[in-house]
Amino acid sequence: MSYHVILTGDVVHSRSHEAKEWLPKLEHGIKKYALTFDIFRGDSFQAEVPLGSCFQAIFYLKAEMRQLEGMDIRIGIGIGKVELLDKDIKKSSGEAFIYSGQSLDSLNKESLEFKSRWKELDEGLNLILTLSTRLTDQWTPNMAETVQAAMDYPEANQTELTKIIGRKHQSQVSTELSKANYSKINQVINYCTKELKRYVN
Repeated sequence: MSYHVILTGDVVHSRSHEAKEWLPKLEHGIKKYALTFDIFRGDSFQAEVPLGSCFQAIFYLKAEMRQLEGMDIRIGIGIGKVELLDKDIKKSSGEAFIYSGQSLDSLNKESLEFKSRWKELDEGLNLILTLSTRLTDQWTPNMAETVQAAMDYPEANQTELTKIIGRKHQSQVSTELSKANYSKINQVINYCTKELKRYVN
């Protein structure tokens, strides 16, 4: 059986900045990982992402949007079968789309929710995602920018990242990654991906 991962999301506080500031960031973040996507109603989106990089995509989008003061993103993650996968993703349908939409609709104070046919997987991943968003909630725009750069250039050392971002001192990059808990976020991404693959395979 082939499983698909669908992300359904919206931008938090989209009116706090002009669309020309945040829309290119949203598009760039989605395009980096999406197999197919659509942005609609201005600040909402739906995308299919590869199973192996869905959690990376989520935190990358967080890093993109949190570079703008006061902004964030909410995402419902659904995994399951797809009955119809159209080039226009809004015309697609199936279990993964239902789960993803239900996840977004059920978000209240949290900004991420995962839903699948496996209740025990959902419980474990949602606990981890809830705790990890407590870390991303504390990202400043500079921290978010540095996290994005580190995700864009995983092989780069901190000296190289300093030049890429345009910081004056390497110590700034080191401090920002440390305060952003970047190593912990990577552990979350790797663990959640491994758990998801364990169920799917």
